[in-house]
Amino acid sequence: MGKCKNITRLLSDALDRSLTSGEWLAIRLHLPTCSGCRNYRKQIRLLRAAAHTVSGIESADAAGNGER
Repeated sequence: MGKCKNITRLLSDALDRSLTSGEWLAIRLHLPTCSGCRNYRKQIRLLRAAAHTVSGIESADAAGNGER
């Protein structure tokens, strides 16, 4: 569970700051093996998109600006 706690923290941090390449690597190595963390990533993406829709801001995902 400690690994998942770290990964979900990094996924949340990615919304507020640029992650290091090492942090992205940790996420990319962990996500294929953990459905809970993949679901968390989907949920925060959905919440971010909903917040942007309500505020009228186009999300980076919708604009095609890469992964966050």
